[in-house]
Amino acid sequence: MKIRKQILAGAIASSMVGLAACGGGSKGTQDVGSNPSGNGGASSRVFHARAIDGYLAGATVFVDQNANAKLDAFEPRALTDSDGYFSYNHRTSTDYCAAGGLNKYCLRGTIAADAEVVIRVTGGYDTVTQLPFEGMLSLRSSDLDRDDLRLVTPQTSMVADAGNTAQAKFEALLKAGILDSAGFDSDPFGNIEHITRAQMTAIISQMIGTAADLTLPPATFEDIEGSIWANSYIAMSAQLIEGIDTGSGIFEPTFGSTDQLAELARKSIFAAANPGQIMPGSYQLPNESAIQSLLQSTADIVALSEEMLAALNGSATQEEVMAMLRLQRIAAERALNNPNDPELDDLYDWARSQITAGEFGVDLKGLGGSDIDVGLLVDPQFNFDPNSTTISASATIPAEAATAFAALVNTAFSVTIDKPDEQGDALLFVTGANGARSGDIKVCVRYSGDDGDFDTTSSTDPNGALLVGGHWSLLDDHTLTLSLDIAGGARSMLLKAVGTNATGLDYRFDFGDDLENWSGLAPAGFAAGSVPTSDATCKASLVERFGPMI
Repeated sequence: MKIRKQILAGAIASSMVGLAACGGGSKGTQDVGSNPSGNGGASSRVFHARAIDGYLAGATVFVDQNANAKLDAFEPRALTDSDGYFSYNHRTSTDYCAAGGLNKYCLRGTIAADAEVVIRVTGGYDTVTQLPFEGMLSLRSSDLDRDDLRLVTPQTSMVADAGNTAQAKFEALLKAGILDSAGFDSDPFGNIEHITRAQMTAIISQMIGTAADLTLPPATFEDIEGSIWANSYIAMSAQLIEGIDTGSGIFEPTFGSTDQLAELARKSIFAAANPGQIMPGSYQLPNESAIQSLLQSTADIVALSEEMLAALNGSATQEEVMAMLRLQRIAAERALNNPNDPELDDLYDWARSQITAGEFGVDLKGLGGSDIDVGLLVDPQFNFDPNSTTISASATIPAEAATAFAALVNTAFSVTIDKPDEQGDALLFVTGANGARSGDIKVCVRYSGDDGDFDTTSSTDPNGALLVGGHWSLLDDHTLTLSLDIAGGARSMLLKAVGTNATGLDYRFDFGDDLENWSGLAPAGFAAGSVPTSDATCKASLVERFGPMI
């Protein structure tokens, strides 16, 4: 069973992300500063890790020094890069904290070298679905060394506020039904076919730093795939999981009932609302009846995931794994928006109609493609036909849009939105080395809307504009992440080409609180000297391109 545990945990994590977000926090798209100092008297310290719930790009990461689960002005903060790393990218060997580095991705604070810290991650974008991440992830550790990569995941979040002892951390993770159901290595999506359940157990044990604290005799299990080296980890886990018969020879606990999920929700919500506190046994959910539909939806997603994994018989291609993860997120997003969404049953029936022994149907497998617009399927207006064989085709981005950013270096393009309550225009000028997937960007923008926090107009000049610089990075050939320097801080955005129209491309752009539909031209080379150099020349360029805003 190479992927079962991770996929099932993903089903729970995806469905319940809205519950875990109850504690609040800073959204990654808001303006944030970079690396303010913390406690006086301690030496400067750099923190390294990677945020994974799907890799989280452009998320705000901060040291929660007062354990209130909110970003305070005095707390060190940074952004994650397009791979979910902060401070150091192990994939590209990029040190963001080095002199001349991209300091916005460097998490540094004046905190004692041996002090245990709580790292929080919020906002940003899930690179599996390219949808905004609305929850909060946490990690408690005293060792965030660059050469010992740590991961910030839903699993580490369950133990971040559990307490300081190894036993407390393990019990929080185990009683939540997480430890026996998931695991990550340094690149879970890249190596997912090679992860056994034994490896997952060992990885999680190492991840929360307790392997050296608990010494238990080895144990063997018939259904562990020959990983003798991991037996001590397995024994440690199995003996702590309530209700497991370690004499049965089978390491296969079940989970996913609404009762178990209700207990997980109870623990998650208490931890989010009361960081650092021990949950009393008498604690009840504030409005338990209100989440019953969501708990049932979560159980349904877990059940469907079980069926998909059984159909694949423990082996899956990368495309099939991505399809499962996206299907979970689509169902979870729709359930969070409307727990009584009538389309959920049709979605499940469609997926089941695509499951055959040993493989997925073409339509279901197509969800794992690199050119899928998950946002379209999340939209409440999209209806699922259980008998359809073209749902993936409906969400497939046209080839012209799917490759819109394939040669992005030294190009410019424009985007615009014109709605009764929101008007905005932007000119983007992209630079970088030939063939690069990241580089510098200048954005000339004017915007006016009832929501969002980027109003560049004024009562005396509706065409008021702003010229900002920053960094760009590609998630794929049609998805661009931006980190723009604004008022001494940095702000994350995402721009995605999703279709074509008579005059150019259709885009989905996060410029306020959510991804919205914009339109504009495709990237094309720009002439030397055409980049605005001030707010005034920026305003003139926008008026010339789009006309006056009234």
